[in-house]
Amino acid sequence: MPPESQSTAAPPAASAVSQVGEWVTARPPRALEILQRIVRFPLLLVEHRDLISTSVKRELEARFKGTVLGWAWPLVQPLFLFTVYYFIFTELLQFKIPNLPEDKKAAMGVFMFVGITAWATMAETLTRGTNSIVENGNLIKKLAFPSEVLPLNLTLAGLVTLLFAIAMFVLACVFTPMWPAPGIELLWIPLILVLQGLFTYGLSLLLSTLQVFLRDTVQVVGLIVTIWMFATPLFWTPVAMKPGGSVQQYVPLIEANPIYHLVQAWRVALMGEVHVPGTEYVQGGYAVQGGTIPYHLAVFAIWAIAAYAVGYAIFVYSQRRFADEV
Repeated sequence: MPPESQSTAAPPAASAVSQVGEWVTARPPRALEILQRIVRFPLLLVEHRDLISTSVKRELEARFKGTVLGWAWPLVQPLFLFTVYYFIFTELLQFKIPNLPEDKKAAMGVFMFVGITAWATMAETLTRGTNSIVENGNLIKKLAFPSEVLPLNLTLAGLVTLLFAIAMFVLACVFTPMWPAPGIELLWIPLILVLQGLFTYGLSLLLSTLQVFLRDTVQVVGLIVTIWMFATPLFWTPVAMKPGGSVQQYVPLIEANPIYHLVQAWRVALMGEVHVPGTEYVQGGYAVQGGTIPYHLAVFAIWAIAAYAVGYAIFVYSQRRFADEV
């Protein structure tokens, strides 16, 4: 980072150029400069592609280096969560989806697995990303380093592990009778990954910026992530609840949750369609409705773009103070 004396002495034109590039000036950035940084982000990815790819590779290696299971860990963690939740809600509480075809008897287990796998990736990235700038203060202080890359590395590494777990699920469906193999809906996965990455990255930028100035942000994030998990239909579904029950009145709030649309898009892509017959004990309806991916992704895309724009704008506005605070 150039000395403040150089920044303040620079003519206005040079100062504006430096603000939209890698350098950070002492003055607050103007709205147009923030917008330029947001729009220019794809170019930054191209310019620093070697740095990003190397950093993501190191992040993945650091996660699994020296471990017994190695690259099996991305599958072990969601499987462990799936086992715990499945035992508690399906075996102990007898929370099952009744009257399903024989080839979809495992619907509740697969429903939970897909949701928890997508959720765990996002939750881990947000939790770790919150500390990404503070933990790398040496880079912020000493080098002309594009600090927005720090949360990005964690986001991309999380998506890689998610893709690995999804690949294992698809292979299990193809070679075992656990669940019917996914069909053409798999073609939606690249777009789902891009939107999930955009949403997670935007929130990580926002939270990592807050952590620089408010060091208890990471503790608050942990609490919010826990509440968010139980507010999202990960290991339960409203259509399997009692007719007229209290859950039904909260369905509009549930559908306002952006992660609801993300996990439902994943479920449609991987599970197809799951219809729950209504009974006197069960509301009934589509737990997973085929053909709804465009709707879910359209809603989630709005959230993703908003999270990215707001997160990046706050990051750019605050970036000039990082070196002093970390």
